[in-house]
Amino acid sequence: MDNRKKFIERRKHPRFKVKRGAVAAMIKTSSVKDEQAEDMRMNEGSTATAPKNIQMGQIINISKGGLAFRYIDGEDEYNKLFDLDILFVQDSFYLKKVPANTVWVSHAVSKPSSSLLKSKQRGLQFEELTPHQISQFDFFLQNYTHK
Repeated sequence: MDNRKKFIERRKHPRFKVKRGAVAAMIKTSSVKDEQAEDMRMNEGSTATAPKNIQMGQIINISKGGLAFRYIDGEDEYNKLFDLDILFVQDSFYLKKVPANTVWVSHAVSKPSSSLLKSKQRGLQFEELTPHQISQFDFFLQNYTHK
């Protein structure tokens, strides 16, 4: 008797491997409190700005519904809605502020000789894209993925 579970594909869109140089940057959206605190600092004459919470990594695969990417494990968690920037460094492609949220997170398998830095992989689902973002995203799929 075969005890193996049958895998059922739940994705609506096909996944594509990306060409080398595709990068994703998760940008934690600041809260109203953070923005008010920053406004107060600026009004007091301080030139210091609050650091942005950004997590960058290499895109592994992508579809019209989301993407998976690998990044160095940090302390910040991105569990709620955040903005995602997608870049292709060789051609200066830049798609910014794509609303996304985390679907899954796992520890990436690393070689025994790798550094002490631990990496993770994260699966993201895109939220509502603007018509301009959809156009740019279609361009990205056409030009920066392996068919």
